Amino acid sequence: MESIIFISVAAICVVFILVSLAKKRPDKIVDFALRACLGTAGICLLDFVLGSQGYDINVGVNGITVLTNGLLGLPGFILLYGLSIYYTFT
Repeated sequence: MESIIFISVAAICVVFILVSLAKKRPDKIVDFALRACLGTAGICLLDFVLGSQGYDINVGVNGITVLTNGLLGLPGFILLYGLSIYYTFT
């Protein structure tokens, strides 16, 4: 029961923040969405290319990776693959 209340309050806060951000700076939302979409497409493409070459380095597509790409852009993309390489060889 408490988790439903927590999720509801968090969702309402996120919606409120997005609406207030959209009114003042809609370009930030578009920028985030473009970075998230291009980063996710880049992950899918690079995972396919590395897999076809026989490398076992891959980054899955989930909410955390999409948010990382959306917030950080190319440095986030490099960070995700850097972490994947680190955890593959250790």
